[in-house]
Amino acid sequence: MTGEAAGRGSAWFIETPGGSVVLRHYLRGGWAAMVSRQNYLFTGVTNSRPFREYHLLVELFAIGLPVPRPVAALCRHHGLISTGAIMTACITHAKTLADILSGGGPGDGIWARVGACVRRFHDAGVWHADLNVRNILLDADQRIYLIDFDRARFSPGKAVNGGGNLKRLKRSLQKIWPAGQISALQQVWTELEAGYDQ
Repeated sequence: MTGEAAGRGSAWFIETPGGSVVLRHYLRGGWAAMVSRQNYLFTGVTNSRPFREYHLLVELFAIGLPVPRPVAALCRHHGLISTGAIMTACITHAKTLADILSGGGPGDGIWARVGACVRRFHDAGVWHADLNVRNILLDADQRIYLIDFDRARFSPGKAVNGGGNLKRLKRSLQKIWPAGQISALQQVWTELEAGYDQ
């Protein structure tokens, strides 16, 4: 293991003979976590969250959307209880948008490109269940990726209304934005929306 990702989930960066991968275990949040952090109701392997996300990533990767390459999924069950994990290829030298913001912010033009990237997913029929600043990555070449497609939905050929996704993304920005710089946040958001609307 070479590192661990921040956030509610449990994710580790691992070096393998086939290259660097990210292993993420499925953990509950909110009220459900008070009952169990990692146990889910088992209704079949293909219905499990790891396998649903894995197969979705296979489809999105195949049509050229900027997502991590899926490597493997795991669903272990005992009776009606299951746990699971997913493994994806590591995006080399990538940082979350949250990490970049805490380090001084991204370069010029990035916000419009983030908006355009999100729009690509919506136009393709992808609804992201948790679009936030920790699920948007930039690599060393400033390429933008979306990650964490747990509970996402894909309707090929049917564009989705992305209003809810954008509101969630804006709330996540507001949570980490420096106090007293609201005008700068509004400018950033205007640029992002402009990229989305192009």
